[in-house]
Amino acid sequence: MKSFIVTLVIVSGIVAAGTIIYLKHQKTTTVPALVAASSAAETSAPAQPEKIAAPQPEALKIIPANAEAPAKILTAAPVASELKPDDSASPIHKVVDALLSAKSAGEKHALLQQLLKSGQIDAAIEELKQRAADNPNDPQLPTTLGEAQINKVGALYAAGGDRNEMGILAMQADQSFNAALKIDPQNWEANFVKASSMFYWPADEKQDNDVVQRLSSLIDRQETMTPNPAFVQPYVVLGNEYQKIGQPDKAIATWQLGLAKFPNDPTLMKKISGQ
Repeated sequence: MKSFIVTLVIVSGIVAAGTIIYLKHQKTTTVPALVAASSAAETSAPAQPEKIAAPQPEALKIIPANAEAPAKILTAAPVASELKPDDSASPIHKVVDALLSAKSAGEKHALLQQLLKSGQIDAAIEELKQRAADNPNDPQLPTTLGEAQINKVGALYAAGGDRNEMGILAMQADQSFNAALKIDPQNWEANFVKASSMFYWPADEKQDNDVVQRLSSLIDRQETMTPNPAFVQPYVVLGNEYQKIGQPDKAIATWQLGLAKFPNDPTLMKKISGQ
């Protein structure tokens, strides 16, 4: 069990860091002030499709459902347990409101980074868990919860934090995205982040086919949706997936198709040129 956790943790930080790529690919947006937080972080991001974040390559081992449960995580902010979901005047309640109403992925990511810097990320995670429990039919809540958990993994990784805690958080984030997709299987944001995360798992035919199908479906559905700069990302990740499974011709074709839709996109241009 310990070896599974360690293997998962080695890449969980990379997955979390890669989650930010989606955001930095987009335009900078204005971020609301955060209560008890430090100065606003500058990021770049798209106008919303559904306020996201996504990952970067490495092998990610997932612990089987029947595996022995790992040690309980020690949270850094026990004050979160004292929050009341109906306390609309609490600072965390207001910040979570801002997260859920963010107009772009960049704005959402900036708020999450402020929560990390101010030591309020655990309180926000607990608030999101409570809201998700109180509103079981809202897919945005578990999706945002998963994004908060992934951002915390990235911060722990950068700080050389506890490996077991990082591994458990990475799994919890994946479960959060699954919960969102159970509510709304067509949810763009949850599908994209889920597929992007799966890309970093070890090669597995069933899982890799799932990634290809999920991203291909997103690309098809985007044709019927209001255009959004974020829609370039499924082309990038799908091409990466084709490369991973040894189909470079399909990878190039996918990136070229994306470039036809998003001319001069720097990421796609680098992919096509082999950089």
